[in-house]
Amino acid sequence: MPRLAVLLLLLGLFPAKATDSSGCIQDAKRQQACPHLLYRAAQLPGMTAAAVVCICVTDFAPLLQAPATETARIQQNMAKRQLEAQHGEKLQSILDMLNRKQ
Repeated sequence: MPRLAVLLLLLGLFPAKATDSSGCIQDAKRQQACPHLLYRAAQLPGMTAAAVVCICVTDFAPLLQAPATETARIQQNMAKRQLEAQHGEKLQSILDMLNRKQ
């Protein structure tokens, strides 16, 4: 029984980092933990098999809404091009997943 107590004490001293989103698909400029993560089983372009994929929804949410003004449309287009440069052909699959088309 003392071993179990020591193990529980060690686990309490070194908790897992739940906010570590470094392995998630997100904007490269993000410096803080993503506030809205989504985990999905998917096979994105470039993957050899389906796997659980982590996506920072907050970074892609502006691309899912219809722009209200011409200025908003231009800003959305610029944001989309920046994310395309970072994620390549995966971007459309990510947006489809977030729109529940996949």
